Amino acid sequence: MIPLKLNFQALRSKKHCNDGLLSYPTKTKTNPERFTIIEFMEFASQEVSPSSDVLDAGAGSRPYQNYFSHTNYESTDRREIPDSSAPGKHSFLCNLEEIPRPDNSYDAIVNTQVLEHVEYPQTVINEFYRVLKPHGKLFLTAPQGWGLHQEPYHFFNFTKYGLESLFKNARFEIIFIRPRGGIFWYLANRISILPDYVVFSNNALTRVFRLLLSPVCRVCIPLLFFHLDRLDTKKDFTLGYACYCIKGCGEE
Repeated sequence: MIPLKLNFQALRSKKHCNDGLLSYPTKTKTNPERFTIIEFMEFASQEVSPSSDVLDAGAGSRPYQNYFSHTNYESTDRREIPDSSAPGKHSFLCNLEEIPRPDNSYDAIVNTQVLEHVEYPQTVINEFYRVLKPHGKLFLTAPQGWGLHQEPYHFFNFTKYGLESLFKNARFEIIFIRPRGGIFWYLANRISILPDYVVFSNNALTRVFRLLLSPVCRVCIPLLFFHLDRLDTKKDFTLGYACYCIKGCGEE
């Protein structure tokens, strides 16, 4: 396994160079799910060389495209998202189980919060391996703790052992599979959606209760728990995992 010099939990881009985690905007720190993915995309962007061929697989509205502006960036998804704020269209549309590109096409693949929505994740990971060039890099995030969403297209949540199995079966070299936060970030994410589950028969009462509850659940507790998460050294309750793999060095 290639040694990793950087500590993922403290990664930040050069524009966030003052105080580590504290340098991120408060709004980002109240959304640990978004924070962990932004943090990982900043890392990925620094690991990909200029002019590399990059595929954003399952890109949706392409929220992380700007992190790869120094590359030959392509995006794909099953369909275009109506009324998306992202300019332009995907480079091509496809099911990730069958990517219409030749073997050894890309230097890097980015895949964020998509694997839980595919029915055959091993097939997708195998396909990523196929279209990556030798020594190509895969940057992938997947959830461990998450409620049903985008139904009925939510098939799995993943443990680190499940992800390790998928990567090894595809012959990837695993650089790291790292938890995206611990129990405090996990709880902050769950607590932030509690107001959405408060429903009374009296709609006016529901609105008032949510109005009072929202600042505490969506801002105060997440911000406090953001800083408390460093106390959790086990990280077995986590939002999910950030994974960095390389196509086997023996593949030519």
